[in-house]
Amino acid sequence: MEAAGIERPEEYHGIKQPLFTELPMNYSFDDAGAPNAKKVQYDKMFGKTAIWADGCKAVTLHEKRMPWIVNFSTPFEDEVWELYNVNEDFSESTDLAETFPEKLEELKKLWDQKAVKNNVFPLCGDMIKRRAAINNILFGNQKKFVYFAPGAVRTAEKTSAPVKNRSHRIETTIGLKGDEEGVIVSCGGMTGSYSRYIKSGKLQFDYNLLDGVHYHLTSRTRPKGNTDLKFNCKRTKLFGDTGKLYVNGAKVDETGMPRMHISTYSLAKTFDIGFDYRAQVDRDYEDRPFPFTGKLDRVRIALTD
Repeated sequence: MEAAGIERPEEYHGIKQPLFTELPMNYSFDDAGAPNAKKVQYDKMFGKTAIWADGCKAVTLHEKRMPWIVNFSTPFEDEVWELYNVNEDFSESTDLAETFPEKLEELKKLWDQKAVKNNVFPLCGDMIKRRAAINNILFGNQKKFVYFAPGAVRTAEKTSAPVKNRSHRIETTIGLKGDEEGVIVSCGGMTGSYSRYIKSGKLQFDYNLLDGVHYHLTSRTRPKGNTDLKFNCKRTKLFGDTGKLYVNGAKVDETGMPRMHISTYSLAKTFDIGFDYRAQVDRDYEDRPFPFTGKLDRVRIALTD
């Protein structure tokens, strides 16, 4: 990482991480007293909507509810907005909405512009429905996804291929000498996840259901040469699947997966190609990122339902 002209390469267990060459807050590293260069910041998360511009902030708490209350919704037209001058009132103790209604309307229009630009609409007050609709907002009808190595690491789970409650396959073609090991693809962590990896010379696939139930598949032989490795998941019921593992087109293992995740695997764990960072999916390689030691080019994921 480079900041303020100082080179700071980051490594994790000896693995070089992606470098970021430009940070918008660089100026503050050189001068702690420098004036704020930020002009506008919009916010939409759970029950809160807000816009900050040059020291003025307009904010509304949808339904005046706490974020963990998720199972009801009222029209957004009924929102009550508040206005604060955070330059003089950092704790937002004095609502100026009635004193400066024109300023409030100006900020609300600015929020609309930012929301359109950043694909925030349509709004959905019901958090369960909103979370369920995220994949449609991000991907639409997209069915095929390709992730390359190195590079596709620490990807937010919600922006990875939407495989939950969907028939799908995960496939990779690798030239194997026979001594490789490590994670090919992983998503999530100890609270829920999946991982495909090679260990002890065999292809392994592990699906972690809340770290209490693991569905595990493994090949019986050590693959070598140019090898096609595939996991095929067939949806059999609502959030219930059958998993099959293939090596060069031949099925090597199969298991029922009657209970699957219905929402998020992990709030903090990511989707990674070639590694499994932080809390590991499978205890078989616990407490290490278990990087793939062979030459990994890409992983292909296809939704097949």
